[in-house]
Amino acid sequence: MINSTVNPPKIFWAVAVFALFYSITGILSFLSECFVTDEIYNVLTDDERYIYENRPFWLLIVFGVDVFAGTTASLFLLLRKIMAFKLGLISIIATIIQILYFYFYSNISDVIGPTSMQMPLIIFAISFMLLLFIKYSIMKRWLA
Repeated sequence: MINSTVNPPKIFWAVAVFALFYSITGILSFLSECFVTDEIYNVLTDDERYIYENRPFWLLIVFGVDVFAGTTASLFLLLRKIMAFKLGLISIIATIIQILYFYFYSNISDVIGPTSMQMPLIIFAISFMLLLFIKYSIMKRWLA
């Protein structure tokens, strides 16, 4: 079977590189959540400590799935592999699970305030736009 992909334009490469760096920041954030030292923990406010101590472990696992699936999707996007879409979809589903937990099942907005949902919604918006870009890249036959 002949693989009939089209060479992507420069904007494809720019978005793919952005996606990779964006995803790497997610991994760094995840690792900082996993390996909080006593020194860093003591600098946290009481509210931040409360959230950190009362977060269920499964939510940290979902966070890990989110960032590692997203980073792998970004790598596959750079490699022009169609699997990027499935991994991006897994990542965005994990993002939605986290947002739903924080919005409906935690009292984060009571502890931090209504601004606590700004960053998760920005992350969702960027992830959603990247997923749409991957889908667009598939339609344009930039991925195989």
